[in-house]
Amino acid sequence: MGAKLKLPSSTLFIWLIISTCALTIFYSKLVPSSSPPLVPCNLFAGKWVIDPNRPRPIYDETCPFHRNAWNCLRNQRDNMEVINSWKWVPEDCELNEIDPLEFMGVMRDKRIGFVGDSLNENFLVSLLCILRVADTGAKKWKRKGAWRGAYFPKFNVTVAYHRAVLLAKYQWSEGDEVKGVHRVDVDIPAKDWEDIGGFYDILIFNTGHWWGYDKFPKESPLAFYQGGSQ
Repeated sequence: MGAKLKLPSSTLFIWLIISTCALTIFYSKLVPSSSPPLVPCNLFAGKWVIDPNRPRPIYDETCPFHRNAWNCLRNQRDNMEVINSWKWVPEDCELNEIDPLEFMGVMRDKRIGFVGDSLNENFLVSLLCILRVADTGAKKWKRKGAWRGAYFPKFNVTVAYHRAVLLAKYQWSEGDEVKGVHRVDVDIPAKDWEDIGGFYDILIFNTGHWWGYDKFPKESPLAFYQGGSQ
């Protein structure tokens, strides 16, 4: 009876790896992929359209993260059916509605921070109410200087908003020929968020005040500084 061939453990491990890879490749040839290939898409190129068949929001007026004065559902704002019919449609692809369970699964153990003006604050409130569908045990969270936010214990996810309307440091000073001047140091972050970078995994900014000229009329203009000089 011939002697049995005994492979060293390292050699055996290599052969197991090769065999596994070969079987994986062979199986992938037999079974077509159920997911279509990813196609690059610019979600920011598109337009707002009215879809009368769009479903109502998945949350209602009882969401605890609503601001009472801005709770349009509870306050029965006019034309809510029309407002809820608007949706953003990208030019070259589909934009699916957010799935709160899937979103929270991807963001598990993460901290998400919103920084900016009321546009980001409104977006945050809507997002919190949507995500609460996935975790009804969500609690209000206002730490690290946040104006508002929530903690979702089921997924260990924190989402919060920090108000910094210009993102940069700015202060008001009286003027002679005008009512006053807003000094903006464009190279210095606002105190509202300068120390939170190490706390959050994701930061989302918005720049609404930079484009809304009515926010800073000519009677109280902005004066821009960089490196301490105008």
